[in-house]
Amino acid sequence: MFTCRNYISSALLRACVVVGFGILTLQCGSSDEVTEPAESPLSFLSLFPVKQAVLVGDGFYYVVTAQDTAGNDLPDFQPKYTSSDPSVVRIEGDNRIQAIDEGTVTITASAGGQTTQATIYVGAKTYDLATLGPPRILNANCIDLSKIEKISRFRSTVGHSYVDGSGETCRSMKHYFQPYYPDVDWTTVDVYAPVSGYLLAVGLDGIYGYSVLIRPRDLPVMMVQLFHINLDPGIDTGGWVEAGDHLGRMASSNTSFDIAVDIGSKEEGTLLSYFDTMTDEVFAEYQARGVATREAAIISKEERDADPVPCVGEQQFTVHGTLPDWVVLN
Repeated sequence: MFTCRNYISSALLRACVVVGFGILTLQCGSSDEVTEPAESPLSFLSLFPVKQAVLVGDGFYYVVTAQDTAGNDLPDFQPKYTSSDPSVVRIEGDNRIQAIDEGTVTITASAGGQTTQATIYVGAKTYDLATLGPPRILNANCIDLSKIEKISRFRSTVGHSYVDGSGETCRSMKHYFQPYYPDVDWTTVDVYAPVSGYLLAVGLDGIYGYSVLIRPRDLPVMMVQLFHINLDPGIDTGGWVEAGDHLGRMASSNTSFDIAVDIGSKEEGTLLSYFDTMTDEVFAEYQARGVATREAAIISKEERDADPVPCVGEQQFTVHGTLPDWVVLN
């Protein structure tokens, strides 16, 4: 049995304590020193999601995967977090991750001899569309354009009504891409991520494939949704894509692929034309196929209002307007 040596000054002697599994240890020193229990070693530690784009004011908890040295999962495990810039993202007392300003932050999680990191891109909650105009940040084409015959115009009467919360009604405020028929098997048409960002939602899209909702890294207040895709393995909610990454292929020859872009949510935000939000480099690919201007792919609000059609909610259009619905590629 160990004892505190007689030659240690009584002013320094404070305690001889036993900690953990009956191992006897000696503690000598001032009364404000605290011995913390030794951390159990881990063999694995990870955070999910590894990358994400959020808005100022958003908060969330990481999904933590931790394993002990025997490879057993440790449910509800909480590591120690640090933020590379607490003025942008701070760690709350309950390990809630809270975005408080714009910027990019690395979150480091440590425990049991293991360390892992995750990245957060924080953007503003609002975008001044009236002052700044449409943000042209979609820097990769969303589809293999060589197999596409025509594209529906913004506010067309193709498909079904798809509107935002601005008060516009009975119009399709997105774009459909129709491949050549019958020369092209539509399920071979490749679909790509039009921008780098966080996969905010991935889910079934009716009876034809899946839809993907992307929150762009450089403008998280924007949302880009792609519809009717047979997805590649690994494309799922909480994932990350880089511009130009292969997402999958068109889901069916019975329905077109389509894309919608909005600032804010569809119900509360503003839907924009894909042609208004692509970069000049991407638009050049469409110009090469005969789309002379961005406006050629857009029916203005005033034009559609002057050529109204009836609709019932988001059911398919049964009446079409007199304005051309499609831009036919050369």
